[in-house]
Amino acid sequence: MKTKLGIVAVLFVVLGFGMIHGGSVTMERIAIGLMGTGILYLLYLLLVVGGKKK
Repeated sequence: MKTKLGIVAVLFVVLGFGMIHGGSVTMERIAIGLMGTGILYLLYLLLVVGGKKK
C-alpha cells in the first residue's frame, strides 16, 4: 500500500509541476496543492516509515 501511495505522490508532484504555469490562477493553486500533498507524503515516508531499522 505504501508503494502505491508513493507512486501516486510522485505523480502528484509531476502533474503539479506540469500545471504550475497554467493559464488561470485557479489552475496554479491546484498545482501548488498537488505538489504540496505529494511532497508532504514523500517526506512522511522518508522520515517516519523509512527511519525504522531492525
